[in-house]
Formats: sequence, structure tokens, C-alpha cells
Amino acid sequence: MKKLFAILVVFVLVAGAAFAQVTALVETRLWVLNGADMDNMTTGGSIGAAYLQFNGANEAGTLGGTFRFRNTDQGSTSGGSGVRFHRVFTWWRPIPQVRVFLGIDNDGLFDTAGLAGWAFHAGDNDYMFNHHWDFWRQVFPGNWDGFGLAISVYPMQGLQLNLVVPTGNLGWYQGTNSQVTRNVPIEDMYPWGLRFMGSYLIPDIGTVHFVWNFQDKEALAGEHFADTEHYGRFGLNLHLTALNAMGIQAIVGGSVVLPKYSDTDPDIHAGFGVQYSAEGWAVKARMAVRLPGGDADAFISGNVMPVFDIPGGQAMIDIGLTTQGSDMGWFLTPIYRMPIPGGAFSIGLHIYSNINMGGNIGLSGNEDVSFRIPMFLRFQF
Repeated sequence: MKKLFAILVVFVLVAGAAFAQVTALVETRLWVLNGADMDNMTTGGSIGAAYLQFNGANEAGTLGGTFRFRNTDQGSTSGGSGVRFHRVFTWWRPIPQVRVFLGIDNDGLFDTAGLAGWAFHAGDNDYMFNHHWDFWRQVFPGNWDGFGLAISVYPMQGLQLNLVVPTGNLGWYQGTNSQVTRNVPIEDMYPWGLRFMGSYLIPDIGTVHFVWNFQDKEALAGEHFADTEHYGRFGLNLHLTALNAMGIQAIVGGSVVLPKYSDTDPDIHAGFGVQYSAEGWAVKARMAVRLPGGDADAFISGNVMPVFDIPGGQAMIDIGLTTQGSDMGWFLTPIYRMPIPGGAFSIGLHIYSNINMGGNIGLSGNEDVSFRIPMFLRFQF
């Protein structure tokens, strides 16, 4: 054990000298209470996230890379792979107008959800809030989490074009040794795995994002991409910045999966997110609808969250409602967040019924009113 510790120390010292930036984070979690009634309460804790990350670039700023070693990526896979990759990539900028990316970045490269997605809760995870980030990434598509090659071109001021060529397993999640190094038949890769996305900054208005994801994990059943019955997911959204001086930010847009045959209804997502900020307080809201076509009912979800500065930190009250047909689910989540030099402390209360708390959005079928008290302590250095 002492020898292993010494090797790790040497590794960190060498890596720290070679990389421009070394960061680490540890987050510990506790369910103070968890259940539907006092006779069936549970309590428990866990290490939510712990990672060591190295970032670096050459002196010219034309070549760099990132490596993140994370606790939740170890020993949790099958197929002979005990390590799952989260952020391991290199990038190269041979000329200012071109950037080449090779690797994997499961923080969501080219994500366009912005205000309505991960940023809605200021980055805090599903443990404290109800992110449902997969749903919002379908409303505002663009993210690419897998392994492969991405080429970005900047032909003019404000315009960015990105071509993504995934390799290995085309489906998400593919951050394992066995999936990253997997060989894929060429007829399954082109064009089924390609993604094209771009953005254009309109001065004094905002940024328009346009996306074509041919391979879409929600619309595809399995991995037989050559036999799919659609032409991919097309997305368009506007991140409005024209009202920033008034304290208002907004994003509006949607996506559609176009079926191959005219007698099949398209799968449509549409939604918006908005934020108003003032001295000492703010309010955020988002709402989206999915129209799956056919006889299926529309799926509607939204939430509003006021944020207030209070002594020592912030208070947030996240209120959400989800419906499909005659079924309805709801949640109420007040949270207190206290920044600490080097980290943060948060504690809250989840009250919910007939809805999945955390993870992907959906109605749970359990109409009992449940509650739980989550708490975390985070340190970053």
C-alpha cells in the first residue's frame, strides 16, 4: 500500500509539472431521510463524485489535452473492461480557422441546451435537483458524448461548423475500452453515425444553433442503423441575448425526427427556457412538449425556480409538473446552497408524486406523496 501511494504521489507531481492545470473534486452525499411514510424511512450516504483532472496545452496554444480520472468510472463495466472513460481527449488547431478533436468528452461537447439544460440548476446534479437532462437534450439537440473525431471550422466571424465522426459503438454510452476500440462495419458508420452541427452569432440578437444527428439513441431501436426508418433528428434553436441588458436570457427551439415513410408521423420536441435576474434574486422557467405521433398522447413537462440571496448563501424553490394524457406527476424542491471557500454545502427537501426524481424524465406510476432530505458537502482544489 505504501509503495502504491508513493507511485501515485510521483504520478501526480510529474503530471502537475507537465500539465498547465490540475484540478480535483470530492463530493460526499447523505440521504438524511428517504421514503413515503415515517414507518418506512431509510437513510444512507455515498461518494457522489470524486475526480482528478489534468488539462494542458503547448506554449503556442495549438495542441492540448484533458484527462479525468473519476471514481464512478472504475470497475463498473462488463465485457472485459474495468475502466470507463469520461473525459479523455486531445485537440489540435493547425490554423486559427480549424480545430481537430479526438477522444471522448461526456460532459457534452457541442451541447446547445444551455439555459434550459444543465445550466438551469447552475450545474448542480440530479441528486439535489430534477435535471432530466436527456429530455432537454432532445428538445435542444447538439451534444455529442461519444468517442471519435470532431472537426470544427471557423470560416468567418461568428460562424462555427462542426462535423462529428463517431467510432466504436455508435450508441451512447460508449466510454469503455471494449466499446471505444470496437470495429464497426463501414456500411453501419456512414452516414448513420455522422453528426453535423453549427452555430451563427447574430450581432445584438443571439446565437442560432442548427443540428443534424443522423444516429439518435431515442429514435433507434438497437444498433441496426442501416435498417432504420427515419432520416435523423434535425434541430434548430435560438439563444437570445438581445435582452441581456434588461436581465433577461431566453432560449427557444425544438427538433424533429423525420420518418422515412410519409404514412409515419414525425417525432417532435419543442420548448423554451427563460431567466430574469435582478438585484438579489432571479427566476427561471422552462417548458417543453413531445409529440410522438400516432395515437400516443403528448408529453408535457415544465418547471419554475425562483432564486433568492439570503444570509450565507442562496435559497431555491424548484416546482415542476409533468403530464401525459390523464396522468400527472409533480415535485416541489426547496434547496439551500451555501458557498464555502473551495467548495459548497447544500441541503434540501424533495416532495414528489408520480414522477421520476433524478435521471431521465418520466411518470413513475406511484401516486403516493414521497419525500426525502438530500445533503452534500463538496470540496474542489
